[in-house]
Amino acid sequence: MRRTVPVFASLLLLSAASLPALSHADLDRVIDLSATLKSLATAAEQGSALPQGRTVLLSGTVSDVAILSKDEAGFKVRIELITGEWIGLEDVKAYTCYVEFTGPEYARLFPARPPREANRQLVTLNSRVLILGRVVGITTGPQGVRRVLVDGAYIRSIE
Repeated sequence: MRRTVPVFASLLLLSAASLPALSHADLDRVIDLSATLKSLATAAEQGSALPQGRTVLLSGTVSDVAILSKDEAGFKVRIELITGEWIGLEDVKAYTCYVEFTGPEYARLFPARPPREANRQLVTLNSRVLILGRVVGITTGPQGVRRVLVDGAYIRSIE
């Protein structure tokens, strides 16, 4: 048994060394690391091109949580993700988008009611999060504001 672990570790290292390296170009074909909440919100406002078909990595604060379907098998939630920047010393510009998560694996992450004690495993209002998803298109929010809609694949609290 004691010899099994070193042998297994050696085999793992040898097999990992034979894998081809992931190049910068390979990564760029899959993930658009230049996309930010600011660039997506600006594109939605101006009608510019969006990074369609590629995955985006976004961070921000959850400013709204709307559970669209409570059924665990068909669970669906839409969150509003927000970030901002100071303009001078007195003004703040906010950038937002919607992110939808569909599937039973997300039902445990978004509680129907906020927990009494903080839980980093759950996503609630004001949670700082990191999101991986694909841009679906543009939708219209309240007051006719155009916002990017992202199909979320992964979410994690980062506080």
